[in-house]
Amino acid sequence: MKERDRMKKGVILKVISIVFALMTILAIACAITGTGSGFLDLSNIARAGFIGAAVICGILASITWKCAKSKTD
Repeated sequence: MKERDRMKKGVILKVISIVFALMTILAIACAITGTGSGFLDLSNIARAGFIGAAVICGILASITWKCAKSKTD
């Protein structure tokens, strides 16, 4: 029974890791395509925020993937 619970936790962690990886890809795409002009141009601030979010989500994705690997092994 304990082995089954560990496998469930491993699968859940892998799914969370994939979601974080997709969020990383989305944040990178938003940072690349974010352009602006006008009176109050905040595209540089938004680009920095998206890059920061991409880095954080990438780190979380790798950590959860490693935890999932240890749960299933």
